[in-house]
Amino acid sequence: MRQQVNLYTAELRPSKQKLNATSALMALALVIVVVAGLAGLVRYQNQQLEAQALAVERQNSQLEQVVARLQDEVRARQPDPDLEAALARVTETISRRQRLLGRIETLAINGHSGFSGRLSALARQVPDNLWLTGIRLESFPATLTLRGQTRSADLVPRYLERLGEEPAFIGETFSDFRISRPDGEAARQWVNFQIATENNGDAGL
Repeated sequence: MRQQVNLYTAELRPSKQKLNATSALMALALVIVVVAGLAGLVRYQNQQLEAQALAVERQNSQLEQVVARLQDEVRARQPDPDLEAALARVTETISRRQRLLGRIETLAINGHSGFSGRLSALARQVPDNLWLTGIRLESFPATLTLRGQTRSADLVPRYLERLGEEPAFIGETFSDFRISRPDGEAARQWVNFQIATENNGDAGL
């Protein structure tokens, strides 16, 4: 009686070995995919960090510009000696003008020296931004000298045109006309002027 023994077991079959090799390749491929994914994630995070760093640098640069601008504004608001001197000059000019107008009104009311009509006309026709700082009226010889300040030299001839429309100055001719600017950067925005019906030698502004 014959008996057959199968020595080619399942463990020795090539298909089993092929299956193990495929699994190993799949596992290796999975590892590669995972590593590549992690590398991509790290690279993405690095890019995000670099972008955030650039954004922070831009913000710092903008803040530095803002700080510099604010510092310039603070320095600009600090007291300027020339500006304070100019302000004091303007204040004094306004005060002199008020005193002068008060004197003109008093003379006009009292009719002092027969000059009331002229003084009233002088006060009435003064344009804005022009200040009279001195008035000299003489009866013999009949002369008139005006001194003042203005921010625009164009206002002086305009003032003379207005005076020419006043009955008290009809036929009057101003032959002496002088304009100068004071020294100092802050004070140069002002214009000093002197006008007179004739050159009486009193030229100092």
